[in-house]
Amino acid sequence: MERDLRVSFTGYYGMRNFGDDLFGVICAAAARQFWDARPKLVGPAQVAMATPCTMPPWFPAEAYGGAGIVGKAARLYSFLGGMRDTDLLVMGGGSVINGRKSFREPMMLSADRRKRLQLAAIGVSVGPFEHRALRDSAKAFISRLTYLAVRDRRSYELALEIGAGARIHWGRDLAGLLPVLLPSRAPRPLPAPGEELRIGVAPARFAPRPGYPAPSVRALHDSIVESLKVLGARYRLQVDVFCLNGHAVHGDMQLAQALHQALADCGVAARRVDYRHGDPLATARALGECNAVISTRLHGAIVAYVLGVPFMIVDYHPKCADFASDIDLPASRRITAGHDGRAAFSRGLETMLAGEEVPGLPAAEYSRQAQEVFRRAPWANGAP
Repeated sequence: MERDLRVSFTGYYGMRNFGDDLFGVICAAAARQFWDARPKLVGPAQVAMATPCTMPPWFPAEAYGGAGIVGKAARLYSFLGGMRDTDLLVMGGGSVINGRKSFREPMMLSADRRKRLQLAAIGVSVGPFEHRALRDSAKAFISRLTYLAVRDRRSYELALEIGAGARIHWGRDLAGLLPVLLPSRAPRPLPAPGEELRIGVAPARFAPRPGYPAPSVRALHDSIVESLKVLGARYRLQVDVFCLNGHAVHGDMQLAQALHQALADCGVAARRVDYRHGDPLATARALGECNAVISTRLHGAIVAYVLGVPFMIVDYHPKCADFASDIDLPASRRITAGHDGRAAFSRGLETMLAGEEVPGLPAAEYSRQAQEVFRRAPWANGAP
Protein backbone atom coordinates (compact mmCIF):
# COMPACT_ATOMS: atom_id res chain seq x y z
CA MET A 1 0.00 0.00 0.00
CA GLU A 2 1.35 3.43 -0.95
CA ARG A 3 1.96 5.80 1.94
CA ASP A 4 0.20 9.15 2.15
CA LEU A 5 1.79 12.12 0.44
CA ARG A 6 4.04 14.04 2.85
CA VAL A 7 3.65 17.73 2.12
CA SER A 8 5.14 20.80 3.81
CA PHE A 9 3.56 24.22 3.35
CA THR A 10 5.67 27.35 3.60
CA GLY A 11 4.69 31.01 3.60
CA TYR A 12 4.79 33.98 5.93
CA TYR A 13 3.26 31.84 8.66
CA GLY A 14 4.00 32.77 12.25
CA MET A 15 4.58 36.47 11.55
CA ARG A 16 1.46 37.46 13.54
CA ASN A 17 -0.50 38.33 10.40
CA PHE A 18 -4.06 37.00 10.22
CA GLY A 19 -4.17 36.37 6.47
CA ASP A 20 -0.89 34.49 6.32
CA ASP A 21 -1.66 32.30 9.33
CA LEU A 22 -5.08 31.57 7.85
CA PHE A 23 -3.35 30.26 4.70
CA GLY A 24 -1.47 27.70 6.74
CA VAL A 25 -4.53 26.40 8.54
CA ILE A 26 -6.51 26.19 5.30
CA CYS A 27 -3.68 24.49 3.40
CA ALA A 28 -3.39 21.77 6.03
CA ALA A 29 -7.13 21.03 6.03
CA ALA A 30 -7.44 21.10 2.24
CA ALA A 31 -4.39 18.86 1.74
CA ARG A 32 -5.98 16.22 3.94
CA GLN A 33 -9.32 16.45 2.15
CA PHE A 34 -8.24 16.80 -1.49
CA TRP A 35 -4.79 15.17 -1.55
CA ASP A 36 -5.00 12.46 1.14
CA ALA A 37 -1.82 14.08 2.41
CA ARG A 38 -0.01 14.30 5.71
CA PRO A 39 0.59 18.05 5.98
CA LYS A 40 3.20 19.92 7.97
CA LEU A 41 3.46 23.70 8.40
CA VAL A 42 6.75 25.56 8.27
CA GLY A 43 6.47 27.81 11.30
CA PRO A 44 5.21 27.98 14.89
CA ALA A 45 2.36 25.83 16.19
CA GLN A 46 -1.19 26.88 15.29
CA VAL A 47 -3.96 26.72 17.87
CA ALA A 48 -6.67 26.31 15.25
CA MET A 49 -5.90 22.70 14.38
CA ALA A 50 -3.57 19.89 15.39
CA THR A 51 -1.16 20.01 12.44
CA PRO A 52 2.55 19.23 12.90
CA CYS A 53 4.71 22.35 12.70
CA THR A 54 8.46 22.74 12.36
CA MET A 55 8.93 24.87 15.49
CA PRO A 56 8.59 23.38 18.96
CA PRO A 57 5.49 24.58 20.86
CA TRP A 58 7.60 26.18 23.59
CA PHE A 59 9.34 28.56 21.18
CA PRO A 60 7.83 32.09 21.50
CA ALA A 61 5.93 33.24 18.42
CA GLU A 62 7.10 36.81 19.09
CA ALA A 63 10.73 35.72 18.74
CA TYR A 64 10.02 33.74 15.56
CA GLY A 65 8.68 36.82 13.80
CA GLY A 66 11.38 39.15 15.09
CA ALA A 67 13.75 41.07 12.85
CA GLY A 68 16.91 40.19 14.84
CA ILE A 69 19.31 37.29 14.62
CA VAL A 70 17.14 35.03 16.80
CA GLY A 71 14.14 35.43 14.51
CA LYS A 72 16.18 34.92 11.35
CA ALA A 73 17.86 31.82 12.78
CA ALA A 74 14.50 30.42 13.90
CA ARG A 75 12.97 30.89 10.46
CA LEU A 76 15.94 29.21 8.78
CA TYR A 77 15.79 26.29 11.25
CA SER A 78 12.05 26.03 10.66
CA PHE A 79 12.44 25.97 6.88
CA LEU A 80 15.08 23.25 7.04
CA GLY A 81 12.62 21.22 9.13
CA GLY A 82 10.03 21.62 6.41
CA MET A 83 12.40 20.12 3.85
CA ARG A 84 13.03 17.00 5.90
CA ASP A 85 10.86 13.88 5.53
CA THR A 86 8.83 15.60 2.80
CA ASP A 87 7.77 14.58 -0.69
CA LEU A 88 6.37 17.94 -1.71
CA LEU A 89 7.22 21.50 -0.62
CA VAL A 90 4.50 24.04 -1.38
CA MET A 91 4.44 27.81 -1.16
CA GLY A 92 0.95 28.21 0.24
CA GLY A 93 -0.62 31.63 -0.26
CA GLY A 94 0.51 35.23 -0.35
CA SER A 95 2.55 37.64 -2.46
CA VAL A 96 5.59 35.38 -2.53
CA ILE A 97 6.76 35.18 -6.18
CA ASN A 98 8.17 38.61 -6.81
CA GLY A 99 11.88 37.95 -7.36
CA ARG A 100 12.96 39.62 -4.11
CA LYS A 101 15.93 38.20 -2.23
CA SER A 102 15.02 35.40 0.18
CA PHE A 103 16.65 32.24 1.50
CA ARG A 104 13.47 30.31 0.67
CA GLU A 105 13.70 30.14 -3.13
CA PRO A 106 17.41 29.21 -3.41
CA MET A 107 16.96 26.43 -0.87
CA MET A 108 13.87 25.11 -2.63
CA LEU A 109 15.70 25.11 -5.95
CA SER A 110 18.68 23.33 -4.41
CA ALA A 111 16.43 20.59 -3.04
CA ASP A 112 14.73 20.26 -6.42
CA ARG A 113 18.04 19.92 -8.26
CA ARG A 114 19.05 17.12 -5.92
CA LYS A 115 15.70 15.41 -6.61
CA ARG A 116 14.88 15.41 -2.92
CA LEU A 117 11.32 16.68 -3.36
CA GLN A 118 8.85 18.29 -5.73
CA LEU A 119 8.00 22.00 -5.64
CA ALA A 120 4.69 23.81 -6.04
CA ALA A 121 3.02 27.13 -5.27
CA ILE A 122 -0.71 27.60 -4.73
CA GLY A 123 -2.96 30.59 -4.09
CA VAL A 124 -0.10 33.02 -4.73
CA SER A 125 0.44 36.26 -6.58
CA VAL A 126 3.13 36.68 -9.24
CA GLY A 127 4.83 40.09 -9.36
CA PRO A 128 4.63 42.97 -9.76
CA PHE A 129 8.31 43.24 -10.67
CA GLU A 130 10.18 46.50 -10.12
CA HIS A 131 12.83 45.69 -12.73
CA ARG A 132 13.89 43.07 -15.27
CA ALA A 133 16.29 41.20 -12.98
CA LEU A 134 13.48 40.42 -10.51
CA ARG A 135 11.30 39.19 -13.35
CA ASP A 136 14.07 36.91 -14.61
CA SER A 137 14.63 35.52 -11.11
CA ALA A 138 10.92 34.72 -10.76
CA LYS A 139 10.92 33.10 -14.20
CA ALA A 140 13.77 30.78 -13.20
CA PHE A 141 11.95 29.79 -10.04
CA ILE A 142 8.60 29.18 -11.75
CA SER A 143 10.29 26.93 -14.31
CA ARG A 144 11.10 24.44 -11.53
CA LEU A 145 7.56 24.19 -10.15
CA THR A 146 5.54 21.06 -10.85
CA TYR A 147 2.32 22.98 -10.24
CA LEU A 148 1.45 26.68 -9.91
CA ALA A 149 -1.98 28.03 -8.97
CA VAL A 150 -2.26 31.82 -8.91
CA ARG A 151 -4.99 33.79 -7.19
CA ASP A 152 -5.84 36.54 -9.70
CA ARG A 153 -6.04 37.27 -13.41
CA ARG A 154 -3.09 39.68 -13.48
CA SER A 155 -0.79 37.05 -11.93
CA TYR A 156 -2.06 34.45 -14.40
CA GLU A 157 -1.34 36.62 -17.42
CA LEU A 158 2.07 37.64 -16.09
CA ALA A 159 3.04 34.04 -15.30
CA LEU A 160 2.11 33.01 -18.83
CA GLU A 161 4.24 35.84 -20.21
CA ILE A 162 7.31 34.58 -18.37
CA GLY A 163 6.80 30.97 -19.39
CA ALA A 164 4.69 29.14 -16.80
CA GLY A 165 3.14 27.01 -19.54
CA ALA A 166 0.86 24.07 -18.78
CA ARG A 167 1.85 23.98 -15.10
CA ILE A 168 -0.32 26.98 -14.25
CA HIS A 169 -3.92 27.16 -13.02
CA TRP A 170 -5.82 30.41 -12.58
CA GLY A 171 -7.45 29.86 -9.23
CA ARG A 172 -8.56 32.01 -6.32
CA ASP A 173 -7.19 33.19 -3.00
CA LEU A 174 -6.85 30.37 -0.48
CA ALA A 175 -9.12 32.24 1.94
CA GLY A 176 -11.93 31.24 -0.43
CA LEU A 177 -11.61 27.74 1.07
CA LEU A 178 -12.66 29.00 4.49
CA PRO A 179 -16.09 27.29 4.25
CA VAL A 180 -14.21 23.95 4.29
CA LEU A 181 -13.28 24.77 7.90
CA LEU A 182 -16.14 26.90 9.20
CA PRO A 183 -19.72 25.60 9.02
CA SER A 184 -21.81 27.64 6.63
CA ARG A 185 -24.53 29.79 8.14
CA ALA A 186 -26.82 32.56 7.02
CA PRO A 187 -25.24 36.03 7.29
CA ARG A 188 -26.54 38.29 10.04
CA PRO A 189 -29.72 40.06 8.89
CA LEU A 190 -29.32 43.73 8.06
CA PRO A 191 -30.90 45.76 10.87
CA ALA A 192 -33.56 48.44 10.59
CA PRO A 193 -32.86 51.97 11.88
CA GLY A 194 -32.84 52.00 15.66
CA GLU A 195 -31.68 48.40 15.92
CA GLU A 196 -28.21 47.16 16.84
CA LEU A 197 -25.66 47.42 14.03
CA ARG A 198 -22.17 45.92 14.19
CA ILE A 199 -19.56 47.33 11.79
CA GLY A 200 -16.08 45.85 11.52
CA VAL A 201 -13.17 48.10 10.54
CA ALA A 202 -9.74 46.66 9.72
CA PRO A 203 -7.06 49.34 9.18
CA ALA A 204 -3.63 48.61 7.74
CA ARG A 205 -0.24 50.23 7.91
CA PHE A 206 1.01 50.90 4.41
CA ALA A 207 3.39 53.17 2.56
CA PRO A 208 2.69 54.60 -0.91
CA ARG A 209 4.02 52.46 -3.77
CA PRO A 210 5.89 54.23 -6.57
CA GLY A 211 3.51 54.76 -9.48
CA TYR A 212 0.47 53.37 -7.65
CA PRO A 213 -2.06 55.92 -6.35
CA ALA A 214 -3.33 55.16 -2.87
CA PRO A 215 -5.48 57.03 -0.37
CA SER A 216 -3.93 58.86 2.57
CA VAL A 217 -4.01 56.80 5.79
CA ARG A 218 -4.85 59.87 7.87
CA ALA A 219 -7.63 60.97 5.51
CA LEU A 220 -9.02 57.42 5.50
CA HIS A 221 -9.34 57.30 9.25
CA ASP A 222 -10.87 60.77 9.52
CA SER A 223 -13.45 59.84 6.87
CA ILE A 224 -14.26 56.50 8.53
CA VAL A 225 -14.77 58.15 11.93
CA GLU A 226 -16.99 60.88 10.50
CA SER A 227 -19.17 58.48 8.49
CA LEU A 228 -19.57 56.10 11.45
CA LYS A 229 -20.43 58.99 13.75
CA VAL A 230 -23.31 59.91 11.42
CA LEU A 231 -24.39 56.27 11.24
CA GLY A 232 -24.46 56.11 15.04
CA ALA A 233 -27.33 58.61 15.06
CA ARG A 234 -29.54 56.10 13.17
CA TYR A 235 -28.57 52.77 14.77
CA ARG A 236 -27.38 51.36 18.07
CA LEU A 237 -23.91 51.20 16.63
CA GLN A 238 -21.10 48.91 17.79
CA VAL A 239 -17.77 49.11 15.95
CA ASP A 240 -15.23 46.29 16.11
CA VAL A 241 -11.77 47.65 15.29
CA PHE A 242 -9.74 44.71 13.98
CA CYS A 243 -5.98 44.65 14.19
CA LEU A 244 -5.26 41.88 11.67
CA ASN A 245 -1.49 42.25 11.78
CA GLY A 246 0.07 42.22 15.24
CA HIS A 247 3.70 42.28 14.12
CA ALA A 248 5.74 44.65 16.29
CA VAL A 249 7.35 46.40 13.29
CA HIS A 250 5.02 45.88 10.31
CA GLY A 251 1.72 45.56 12.12
CA ASP A 252 -1.35 47.71 12.70
CA MET A 253 -1.50 47.99 16.50
CA GLN A 254 -0.90 51.74 16.66
CA LEU A 255 -3.36 52.45 13.84
CA ALA A 256 -6.03 50.30 15.46
CA GLN A 257 -5.49 51.99 18.81
CA ALA A 258 -5.69 55.46 17.28
CA LEU A 259 -8.88 54.59 15.37
CA HIS A 260 -10.44 53.04 18.48
CA GLN A 261 -9.63 56.17 20.50
CA ALA A 262 -10.98 58.52 17.82
CA LEU A 263 -14.27 56.62 17.74
CA ALA A 264 -14.52 56.69 21.54
CA ASP A 265 -13.85 60.43 21.54
CA CYS A 266 -16.85 60.85 19.21
CA GLY A 267 -19.10 58.79 21.50
CA VAL A 268 -19.15 55.73 19.21
CA ALA A 269 -19.17 52.41 21.06
CA ALA A 270 -16.08 50.50 19.92
CA ARG A 271 -13.92 47.57 20.98
CA ARG A 272 -10.60 46.17 19.82
CA VAL A 273 -10.32 42.72 18.23
CA ASP A 274 -6.61 41.98 17.99
CA TYR A 275 -5.07 39.10 16.09
CA ARG A 276 -1.71 38.10 17.48
CA HIS A 277 -0.94 34.51 16.50
CA GLY A 278 -2.25 30.99 16.58
CA ASP A 279 -6.01 31.00 16.00
CA PRO A 280 -7.02 32.74 12.76
CA LEU A 281 -10.37 30.91 12.74
CA ALA A 282 -11.44 32.79 15.87
CA THR A 283 -10.75 36.09 14.11
CA ALA A 284 -12.59 34.87 10.99
CA ARG A 285 -15.63 34.06 13.14
CA ALA A 286 -15.49 37.56 14.66
CA LEU A 287 -15.49 39.11 11.17
CA GLY A 288 -18.44 36.89 10.30
CA GLU A 289 -20.42 38.32 13.23
CA CYS A 290 -20.40 41.81 11.72
CA ASN A 291 -23.27 43.25 9.69
CA ALA A 292 -20.74 44.94 7.40
CA VAL A 293 -16.96 45.33 7.17
CA ILE A 294 -14.64 48.12 5.99
CA SER A 295 -11.20 46.64 5.42
CA THR A 296 -7.86 47.93 4.25
CA ARG A 297 -6.31 44.53 4.93
CA LEU A 298 -7.01 42.33 1.90
CA HIS A 299 -7.94 39.27 3.93
CA GLY A 300 -10.35 41.17 6.11
CA ALA A 301 -12.25 41.86 2.89
CA ILE A 302 -11.93 38.35 1.41
CA VAL A 303 -13.03 36.63 4.63
CA ALA A 304 -16.04 38.94 4.92
CA TYR A 305 -16.91 38.19 1.29
CA VAL A 306 -16.77 34.40 1.55
CA LEU A 307 -18.72 34.49 4.84
CA GLY A 308 -21.50 36.51 3.20
CA VAL A 309 -20.82 39.79 5.03
CA PRO A 310 -21.17 43.00 2.94
CA PHE A 311 -17.80 44.74 2.73
CA MET A 312 -15.83 47.68 1.38
CA ILE A 313 -12.15 47.46 0.50
CA VAL A 314 -9.48 50.17 0.53
CA ASP A 315 -7.40 49.90 -2.64
CA TYR A 316 -3.86 50.72 -1.53
CA HIS A 317 -2.01 47.92 -3.39
CA PRO A 318 -2.37 46.07 -6.73
CA LYS A 319 -3.48 42.91 -4.88
CA CYS A 320 -6.55 44.77 -3.57
CA ALA A 321 -7.44 45.98 -7.06
CA ASP A 322 -6.86 42.46 -8.44
CA PHE A 323 -9.33 40.94 -6.00
CA ALA A 324 -11.93 43.68 -6.48
CA SER A 325 -11.72 43.36 -10.26
CA ASP A 326 -11.85 39.56 -10.24
CA ILE A 327 -15.13 39.50 -8.28
CA ASP A 328 -16.60 42.51 -10.13
CA LEU A 329 -16.91 44.60 -6.98
CA PRO A 330 -18.96 47.77 -7.62
CA ALA A 331 -17.19 51.11 -7.42
CA SER A 332 -19.27 52.11 -4.40
CA ARG A 333 -17.56 49.37 -2.39
CA ARG A 334 -14.02 50.41 -3.41
CA ILE A 335 -12.14 53.20 -1.67
CA THR A 336 -9.45 54.56 -3.99
CA ALA A 337 -7.26 57.63 -4.32
CA GLY A 338 -9.63 60.50 -5.01
CA HIS A 339 -12.61 58.47 -3.78
CA ASP A 340 -11.71 58.33 -0.11
CA GLY A 341 -13.68 61.08 1.62
CA ARG A 342 -16.61 60.88 4.00
CA ALA A 343 -19.06 60.87 1.09
CA ALA A 344 -17.40 57.76 -0.37
CA PHE A 345 -17.64 55.86 2.91
CA SER A 346 -21.19 57.03 3.54
CA ARG A 347 -22.25 55.90 0.07
CA GLY A 348 -20.60 52.51 0.54
CA LEU A 349 -22.21 52.01 3.95
CA GLU A 350 -25.58 52.97 2.49
CA THR A 351 -25.36 50.35 -0.27
CA MET A 352 -24.20 47.67 2.16
CA LEU A 353 -27.02 48.29 4.62
CA ALA A 354 -29.54 48.31 1.78
CA GLY A 355 -28.17 45.08 0.30
CA GLU A 356 -27.48 46.86 -2.98
CA GLU A 357 -24.61 46.92 -5.49
CA VAL A 358 -23.24 43.51 -4.59
CA PRO A 359 -20.22 41.77 -6.20
CA GLY A 360 -20.91 40.36 -9.63
CA LEU A 361 -19.31 37.01 -8.73
CA PRO A 362 -21.28 35.21 -5.99
CA ALA A 363 -19.18 34.20 -2.99
CA ALA A 364 -20.30 30.57 -3.28
CA GLU A 365 -18.87 30.40 -6.80
CA TYR A 366 -15.63 32.01 -5.66
CA SER A 367 -15.31 29.37 -2.92
CA ARG A 368 -16.00 26.57 -5.41
CA GLN A 369 -13.28 27.92 -7.67
CA ALA A 370 -10.91 28.18 -4.69
CA GLN A 371 -11.31 24.45 -4.09
CA GLU A 372 -10.18 23.86 -7.68
CA VAL A 373 -6.75 25.11 -6.60
CA PHE A 374 -6.33 21.78 -4.80
CA ARG A 375 -8.45 19.63 -7.10
CA ARG A 376 -6.41 20.54 -10.20
CA ALA A 377 -3.09 19.56 -8.62
CA PRO A 378 -1.34 16.42 -9.92
CA TRP A 379 -1.72 14.86 -6.46
CA ALA A 380 -5.49 15.36 -6.14
CA ASN A 381 -7.55 12.37 -5.00
CA GLY A 382 -10.77 13.21 -6.85
CA ALA A 383 -12.69 14.01 -3.65
CA PRO A 384 -15.99 15.83 -4.31
